[in-house]
Amino acid sequence: MKKLLFAVIIMLFHSSAFSQSTIEVKYDTDAKGNYNFYCINNDFCKYILTIDFPGSINIKTYVFLPYQVVVNPGRTNILTVQPENPGSSVTLRYSFSYQKGCLNPKVNPDFIYLMPVGKGKETEVFELGFLKINTNDPEPKDFYVVGFKMKYQDTVYAARRGVVSGMSDAAKLQLTGYTYSSDDNFIEIYHDDCTFGKYQVFSKILVTPGQKVEAGDPIGLAGGEKYTSGPHVRFCVYYNFEQEPADKKKDALVRKKYWAYVPMIFCTTEASKTKLVKGKLYTGDYPDAVITQEMTKNQIKKWEKDKAKPIKK
Repeated sequence: MKKLLFAVIIMLFHSSAFSQSTIEVKYDTDAKGNYNFYCINNDFCKYILTIDFPGSINIKTYVFLPYQVVVNPGRTNILTVQPENPGSSVTLRYSFSYQKGCLNPKVNPDFIYLMPVGKGKETEVFELGFLKINTNDPEPKDFYVVGFKMKYQDTVYAARRGVVSGMSDAAKLQLTGYTYSSDDNFIEIYHDDCTFGKYQVFSKILVTPGQKVEAGDPIGLAGGEKYTSGPHVRFCVYYNFEQEPADKKKDALVRKKYWAYVPMIFCTTEASKTKLVKGKLYTGDYPDAVITQEMTKNQIKKWEKDKAKPIKK
């Protein structure tokens, strides 16, 4: 039996700090003539993969198309495509798209974050408004980005444990008096609940992609000396959010996708659990219970052991 194979791969543009393709979709064939699709995720966080087979002939699947699946870093088996009529030729075409995050992640609104300014450091808080660059982009849900005023090259600390999933350290702002720049240095950290923490602005970054960090670990040195607000760090936490279309019958296969933001609660010396108010002064507090709130018992023991080790000079 002769089989005609024609594969078309469509990849959406995805900004990444890595030269390797972020998401690869491939398939193997078996003795029964099945096509077993799998995904290679070369990043350090989960992705939502959407795959479809437009224009394919003589195939069948046992899932609804287009098919969505969350893929972990590394290899994930996706689905199997079978010839509908094994005695006839097969034309196989497939397309896929992807984006960071999970489907319907469970976000804890009461999670307590550390302020990224350091223990015992006082800072004035400000908020950033949403700037819509592309008029076709949907507005994010619960937009919330908080800024912390700091001294130039003060150490910036992780507000929560996670894995470095993205970064840029190549910013070269030529002017002064900036109020905002999307080109500035940043660090993105992926959390266990499939949210992402984004930190800006840095004069120097101290972590690398794929590095695991604990809450309270140093991740960079503050920048922002060319901004009208002065040196500072901005911080936000966001996650993938999907909204049903207004007309479900008309757009049955369409889901509106965009980011939703977490209205974070922080630990300070003034209050162990508080929503920050812009314009007010707060002092960073790093209690062990907050730093270890996502750790297992064994991880806490290791953290306590490492903490007790003398600092090398």
